[in-house]
Amino acid sequence: MTTQPRSKRPKQGFFLVLVLLVIIVATFGVYSFTGMMVAYDDAAYLTSDIVRARVAADSGSEAIRLILAQPPIDRDASGGVFNNPNLFQAVGVSNQDTGNVCNFSVVAPSLNELGQLSGIRFGLQDESAKLNINTLTILDENSEGLMSALTLTAGTEDAATDSAMPSSLATALLLSLPGMTEELADSILDWLDEDDDPRPYGVEADYYSTLPTPYEPTNGPVSSVEELLLVAGMTPTILFGADANRNGVLDPDEQQRFNVTVDTPGALGLAAYLTVYGNEANKARDGSFCVNINADDLEVLYEDLVTALEDETYASFICAYRMAGQTTSLAGAVANAGNQNNNNGDAVDGGMWSADYLESIDLSAGGSVEFKQVLDMVDATVTISNNGQQTIYQSPFTSLTAGVYLPLIMDKLSTNDTPTMPGRINLNECPAELLYGIPVLDEEQVGLILEARATESTDDNRNFETWPMVEGIVTLEQMRQLLPLVNAGGDVYRAQIVGYFESSGLSSRQEVVLDATTVNPKVIFYRDLSHLGRAFDLSVLGIRNTAAVLGDSAN
Repeated sequence: MTTQPRSKRPKQGFFLVLVLLVIIVATFGVYSFTGMMVAYDDAAYLTSDIVRARVAADSGSEAIRLILAQPPIDRDASGGVFNNPNLFQAVGVSNQDTGNVCNFSVVAPSLNELGQLSGIRFGLQDESAKLNINTLTILDENSEGLMSALTLTAGTEDAATDSAMPSSLATALLLSLPGMTEELADSILDWLDEDDDPRPYGVEADYYSTLPTPYEPTNGPVSSVEELLLVAGMTPTILFGADANRNGVLDPDEQQRFNVTVDTPGALGLAAYLTVYGNEANKARDGSFCVNINADDLEVLYEDLVTALEDETYASFICAYRMAGQTTSLAGAVANAGNQNNNNGDAVDGGMWSADYLESIDLSAGGSVEFKQVLDMVDATVTISNNGQQTIYQSPFTSLTAGVYLPLIMDKLSTNDTPTMPGRINLNECPAELLYGIPVLDEEQVGLILEARATESTDDNRNFETWPMVEGIVTLEQMRQLLPLVNAGGDVYRAQIVGYFESSGLSSRQEVVLDATTVNPKVIFYRDLSHLGRAFDLSVLGIRNTAAVLGDSAN
């Protein structure tokens, strides 16, 4: 019997398993692809928000340029730039998403009632409120006469007192800074000056050439404060202190990390007191150019003075001074009043200046005398010769009425045509340490200045550096010594701008320096600080959307 071969049954379950495996793999693939797309979508939104935050900070920089393009008198009318939350806190960017609001705030270190750096404000930081290190060598060269006069005035005859007096104004200003030593001060000045002769406590090129990696000192202006890290004895801790995130204040974690408090001298480092940008425009507060009272053509000068001062008596006396110069003191003029004879036997009369007396002066001859400073005309006297008689006239600018005319002449007049004047210190906003470093001022006078500037005042004199004289804190002679050293405000500003989202906390932080000495303010320095974090809590920067997430801590 023949047996038939058995037929193979098809394995139907294998295909089912294969289909299931394909479905599983496809499902995982779709899931992975979906997750990747979600991640890319989130990354795209995140990148977009980071860009928006950076654009918000850039918008802050442009807004500041627009504000600084206005003359100071117009800025003050809208609240000023020192502390003005309306202009500088939580400023919204256009085309806002109400659920994801993006703002910018402009933050600056503030001053306490003692004039020390403490806390924050919303505004700009005047670079003239710091010490311009690039002008130190100029102060060093030109301060010998001032320091000698101060030494004589103080009556320092014993060696101990003489040795306590700094050798120069530059040294005095540097030694006033917290954390500064004589060695470091002299080394900074040696780094800046042109010679290779080391000062008593400083070092020059011969020292730097012996270092493991030798280099040479600049022997000239530096491009940034950070360049001082190359100076012998300077360290990052001395220069930047405990302010690790460079926001201008000591945060709680910085105080704990460096074991300092807000009252620790030098906790913010020397960089908080130094700059290379301090500068001021030679302009009036309304933006017009000042009249140079040392101009060569006296006839044109007279017309310019009448237009600027709107007073012919003022204008004619200034021209008379340019012709005749200072004759004697006010006391001498009073003593000579009353038809007395001078040493030549000519008749001498005395009286207060009037614009009518200009008729006896030939302005076309030009001026032979120049003003050293605007205050030279205060309590000055001139002698006018007419028909063989010499007459001594007293200036209409008297110290007894200084508060009346000083806002006018300090605003409208200048002794040169230089477009800018670098280096003077803003006595209205500078830290107290810098005021204490000015040898012209004693400790009591500095205290009175700090007390006075902490009090709000609507007096126009506060807009000019001569207000301590008007308020009786310093004498006329002291004010003349101070005038080359101080101002009441510069025209170069530093801004720390934070662009941020109220809900997500994403931010971009930048630091810019803007030069407003020209009609079109420009950014002369830029630094991105985003890698150091937002540095300020959202509640500090400002929240406009009540639905935003609150209580977010600073990054």
